[in-house]
Amino acid sequence: MDGEFLLGIDVGTSGCKTELFDVNGYSLAKAYRGYPIIHPKPGWSEEDPEEWWRAVVDTTRKVLEVSKVDPSQVRGVSVSCTNACVPVNEDGKALRNAIMQIDRRTIPQAERIKEALSEERVFEVTGNPVAPGSFTAPIILWLKENEAKIFEKAYKFMVPTGYIVQRLTGEFTVDWSRAATTLLFDIKDKKWREEFCEELGIPLEKLPELHPSWEVVGSVTEKAASLTGLREGTPVVAGCMDTVAAAVGSGAIKGGDLFCVMGSVARVCAVLGRPSFDKRFLNTCHATPNEWVAIGCVNGAGLSLKWFIDAIGRQEKTLSEKLNLSPYQLLDLEAEKATPGSGGLVYLPYIAGERSPIWDPEARGVLFGLNLQSERINIVRSFYEGVAYAIRHNVEILRAILKGEGGYIKLSGGGARSKVWRQIIADVCGERVVTTIPLDTEPIGDTLIAGIGIGVYRNVEEAVKVLRLGEEEKPRREYYEVYSNLFTLYKRLYEHLKEDFKLLAHIEKRFL
Repeated sequence: MDGEFLLGIDVGTSGCKTELFDVNGYSLAKAYRGYPIIHPKPGWSEEDPEEWWRAVVDTTRKVLEVSKVDPSQVRGVSVSCTNACVPVNEDGKALRNAIMQIDRRTIPQAERIKEALSEERVFEVTGNPVAPGSFTAPIILWLKENEAKIFEKAYKFMVPTGYIVQRLTGEFTVDWSRAATTLLFDIKDKKWREEFCEELGIPLEKLPELHPSWEVVGSVTEKAASLTGLREGTPVVAGCMDTVAAAVGSGAIKGGDLFCVMGSVARVCAVLGRPSFDKRFLNTCHATPNEWVAIGCVNGAGLSLKWFIDAIGRQEKTLSEKLNLSPYQLLDLEAEKATPGSGGLVYLPYIAGERSPIWDPEARGVLFGLNLQSERINIVRSFYEGVAYAIRHNVEILRAILKGEGGYIKLSGGGARSKVWRQIIADVCGERVVTTIPLDTEPIGDTLIAGIGIGVYRNVEEAVKVLRLGEEEKPRREYYEVYSNLFTLYKRLYEHLKEDFKLLAHIEKRFL
């Protein structure tokens, strides 16, 4: 199989990562292009789907140019994505900006779904709680109630993967893993739940065609080939949710495997060998026939550090150019100087609301414990530790669900590049943390899924043999004890503040 290559494209929250691998799992070239999150109103988060497509075109052309691979040698393509909903017309053109997973406008629509279908009924069928932002159905209802003309014009309601697959192939599809985040999909029988659509007034014909992640759904069209540089006729599989691609790219393919993807949103996940779902997690189909993935989403992971740099990180921005280091590397150096526990500071990373395990879209970021002795380095480190507490909050529940299965946390994503953050997570959770190679697991997971779909690999077990593990951080028991006490406080703070978060949200709506 020498001279055969696979292309993985990940449409993330902050940007698009595209990478070309050979069939032995070695990267030939990768490219990244960012795009902005648009905030038209407080609590609203949108993105321009055309920016996704431009990023896919640019990064695909870049990897082909850098690798010098003949496009005819690219055997297959797979796309993964963040969570968003975008209505499109019959030509696949977006009718408005996509509404993103961290958007909080659909709280009333989520409540109406609970009233119309009941939470218990929805959970029994979909394996998921009813919540705003994370799921497509509340967004579709918001469009129906607030942008009726767009709702009527919509030919299909697409997720980012399906949107890009359509631009590549002309086919309107959605894979099982992303369909599972609509609240309209039967997660066990893997089909649209027609009575849910009927009772919510969502026409079934406006939903895309369902496919498993590894199934070839079309091929690159002449138009897409001219734009991307790919060969016309190159097979494209249905693709998947970014977290599912990361699971495959981490080698997390059997029940009990635990992994965490440290991106803008951290995803703390466990592979389930049976459909035993917990309401505190987002649950979805794996890119394997008879397994599922439980996903704990920490909204303010990488977003917390990005907010810090954008809002109060002027010195990091200034020094980064002088020292030839990124602002994030400078934050690492500052966090290392502070002692574990950050001098008693506790950060709640709820700057974009929070999902697992509290599912509170009205929660807010909190820095607790400031005093006259608090130094800047303590504040910086508290942000790292706050995200680690949120991760532990999810890990403890997942370990209970798994009943002791598994042994360590596989860590990937941009945040896993930070050695100090990896060590903090190990110390806070009291578990070994092992990085993946590569750290960006979505693109390589995409390529392995594409390879399964076109027959390069017989199955997922054969595909993941090409993967390797990287560095390991071991928990330090003395710091685990310190962090355990602060973790107890972390959880108590939310319980004490959750009613105040609701009051603040009410004040914002009425007066701000």
